[in-house]
Amino acid sequence: MSEQAKTKNGKLDLRAIAKANRAEIKKYETAKKKHHASPSEYQTKMRDSNNLIEFDNLQTYFFTDIGTVKAVNGVSFDIPRGSTIAVVGESGCGKSVTSLSLMRLVQGPQGQIVGGSIRYQQSSGGQAIDLTKLPDEEIRKIRGKEIAMIFQEPMTSLNPVFRIGKQLGEAIHIHLPELSKEEVHKRTVALLEMVGIARAEGITKSYPHELSGGMRQRVMIAMALALDPQLIVADEPTTALDVTIQAQILDLLRELKDKINASIMLITHDLGVVAEMADYVVVMYAGRVIEQGTAEDIYDRPAHPYTIGLLGSIPVIGRKVEELYSIPGNVPNPIHMPDTCYFKERCERCVAACDGNYPDVVELSDTHKVWCYRDFSKR
Repeated sequence: MSEQAKTKNGKLDLRAIAKANRAEIKKYETAKKKHHASPSEYQTKMRDSNNLIEFDNLQTYFFTDIGTVKAVNGVSFDIPRGSTIAVVGESGCGKSVTSLSLMRLVQGPQGQIVGGSIRYQQSSGGQAIDLTKLPDEEIRKIRGKEIAMIFQEPMTSLNPVFRIGKQLGEAIHIHLPELSKEEVHKRTVALLEMVGIARAEGITKSYPHELSGGMRQRVMIAMALALDPQLIVADEPTTALDVTIQAQILDLLRELKDKINASIMLITHDLGVVAEMADYVVVMYAGRVIEQGTAEDIYDRPAHPYTIGLLGSIPVIGRKVEELYSIPGNVPNPIHMPDTCYFKERCERCVAACDGNYPDVVELSDTHKVWCYRDFSKR
């Protein structure tokens, strides 16, 4: 039974939706809890050996009491080894859910990865695996060690009842159990010093509430870098910080990325941060990728009307305007998404073809892609 199950009166049949949800959730939860999955079930091949991560038609849904929310609905893009990819878009477009899907931290049982794949090459030229098919016990060996995440709000991500040293040392102890307590402590202090925290020895004895926002964010970065991961997922790493601390954190991330030769997946809606940090940019809207390319492609030659609108809303020094531009209208209901382009009702550059099905990809260059019906030959 579909999530839009209705009674004879045309109203949602909540019982039918709940029953269908339980069946779907049970299927996905059972698959995740398999303890003895054969490696052949999750081993795969990369499309390009230069990529560290390949998202391929990823679909992550939330089964709610009033229907299925398609938070990520067919997302595909690559993260080349040693590069910084910025995923941008307004709040609710699916950026964070995409990163949580990569980490396999989507809040269950309602949230589930229902389709697609996330291919990950464990080492240069090594074995590739599909993270969406890994059993829970296998993903725990990768999460935090090979793929680490800097969460959006450090005050809620750090445990308020444990000291900083305890929390930072826990990840090291779990993945490197052969290290003694003294070696773990020594490594913890070194990590805090590496991210620019003075008095590192004393900070290990502090609780999160005793630190400033910038210091807590540095602690989160230290936790992410504790085991020299291949990929750092940074979810809005500078949102709650003032501009001076933001600049310091971004400089720190760039420096540490080069030091450990890692890739960064940067989740943000701050286009100023993107211009400074990113090699490649992925623009998301309503759970889909609507444009992607190099930073130069997106900033110098934006193609999708949504991307053009985002860039048009940025203040420009020396340009006087009555008010900043804002994109009109609202995002469509995520439970009842249209079959046409999701941006159609808000678009100021619609063409006749926009009344058709969702647009296919248009390759503007080897690096620049857009999902739109506009005639780009006249740009």
